[in-house]
Amino acid sequence: MTGPPRQRGSITLWLLGLGMCLLVMGGMGLDLWSVVAMRARLVEVAEAIATAAASGISETHWRDTGEIRLDPARVRQLGRDMASTDAVVGLLEGPPEITVDPEFRSVTVQVSGSVSLTLLSLGVESGRVDITASATSRPHVGG
Repeated sequence: MTGPPRQRGSITLWLLGLGMCLLVMGGMGLDLWSVVAMRARLVEVAEAIATAAASGISETHWRDTGEIRLDPARVRQLGRDMASTDAVVGLLEGPPEITVDPEFRSVTVQVSGSVSLTLLSLGVESGRVDITASATSRPHVGG
């Protein structure tokens, strides 16, 4: 059966429009997924740097008092060393921000990176999404 001549091809046009919408939604999904993946990688990097930096305890203070206390200079050096490894260098935009708490008991690391957008760059002025992740770690002496 055929419909009236004025409706011929309307389903084809409707399916083409739907296909284009699906392609656009798929492209937006890929952009959003790349943002989520980059954030997960930055969180892993922040945790790795914080863990490495938290091993910078003041050995002399620990030997003298038995109290675990961070040495801020050593913490920052260990954090910078970890941030300069090959696996991390391409991800970060600038050096990590490494902060030791006032009581010298924990270290907080904040890293930042960005993702270039493809399809969503039409709606975002810079064409990039800036992402920041942080992690806190404290030293632990096993025994």
